[in-house]
Amino acid sequence: MMQSRRKGRIFLGQWVGNLLLMLLAAGWLQIADSHTWQFAFSMLSGALLVVAFLGLYVATFRYLRPSAAPPPRWLGCLLLGFFVVLWVLLLQPIAAGRAHESLVAGYLNSQSPTWVRYHLGYSKLVAWQERIYDCIHWLLAGLLLPIAIETCAFGLGPGWLRRAAGVYRHWLYWLAVLVCGLGGSAITWALAEWTPAAGLAGQTLSVVLRLGVAYTVDILLWCFVLTLTAHYLEGPSKPS
Repeated sequence: MMQSRRKGRIFLGQWVGNLLLMLLAAGWLQIADSHTWQFAFSMLSGALLVVAFLGLYVATFRYLRPSAAPPPRWLGCLLLGFFVVLWVLLLQPIAAGRAHESLVAGYLNSQSPTWVRYHLGYSKLVAWQERIYDCIHWLLAGLLLPIAIETCAFGLGPGWLRRAAGVYRHWLYWLAVLVCGLGGSAITWALAEWTPAAGLAGQTLSVVLRLGVAYTVDILLWCFVLTLTAHYLEGPSKPS
């Protein structure tokens, strides 16, 4: 009962917190910057949004991994901000590779034997590159997530890296990262691209419902990965 209630609170906090952050970010994008005070207000509100984002996830990580002596909240936000920046930097080579997918596919297609071009072809080569980059994208996220949770909850004290690295030994963790990451993206795109044969009112209602379902499914998958990571951080580091 306690575990179910705990997981429900995590889901509710993530569902409401991320929704509020997205709504505030959408409002922030509408702020004009033609005057000095508008530009200053835009910068200040943007900084507050970043602080709110970091605060939400530091609180979530500490709820998942309670500690008797956690680091100061400001230090947890700085550590989490470091890992977010590191993840963005690690994604830059992937973004560069995605930008050259068509060139690579065209080169491989031109250099391949006829029977390979018949079975694969240009479009399939592009699609396979996309899948490979998607897998690397989520594997990098899975690489940083246990470290981010552990450092936000316990700081850089003794044993934090050993506990975080113990998660990597569980094959179920990597499977969950890939399935939830790729599956969530596929479900979101499928729901977003589907257009029912209805009038304007029906299509508007459909968009709201489909986005709501996609958002809820994504949060559910995200919370599952979070709780699984916390479970492996708490337990002995034996492989699954």
